[in-house]
Amino acid sequence: MANKHGHEPDDGQSESKAYETRDVKLRPLVVFIAGLAVVGVVVYLVVFLMLRLFSGQAAREDARVAPSSVSRPAPGPGEERLPPEPRIQANAAADMDALRRQEDARLATYGWVDRQAGIVRIPIDVAMTQVLEEGLPVRQPGSAPAAAGTLSLPKAPQGEAKKDPQ
Repeated sequence: MANKHGHEPDDGQSESKAYETRDVKLRPLVVFIAGLAVVGVVVYLVVFLMLRLFSGQAAREDARVAPSSVSRPAPGPGEERLPPEPRIQANAAADMDALRRQEDARLATYGWVDRQAGIVRIPIDVAMTQVLEEGLPVRQPGSAPAAAGTLSLPKAPQGEAKKDPQ
């Protein structure tokens, strides 16, 4: 049975697989491709001009900021010019090893903490030995302050005797 265009329905048994070129209109296709090319060129020009504008602004900003760095003296021969703080660690593992060596040296040696107050530090192993030999300081039972949150009852005056509740 023929459809309204005069073609036979494709029942999957026809051998012809070719496309019909009479249904393709070439002019709208060429206009679309040309329009797409024009839009692509316009977008490229806009992006190019924005890049030039922004790079010009960045150069002016750099020129405006640069005089503050000129006020610092130039490094001499053999000196390295360091960026301002905070700096990125170049070798974090080496920095951590140096910190651990410094802390271990401080924990294993004698030294002053506060000379005016007479406070010193001693190596950890010596401190542990002293604690084992001497023990920790203990407060006397009567000298301990009342614990936080406990009620303290008023003491009876010396002259009055406590009454027996019975």
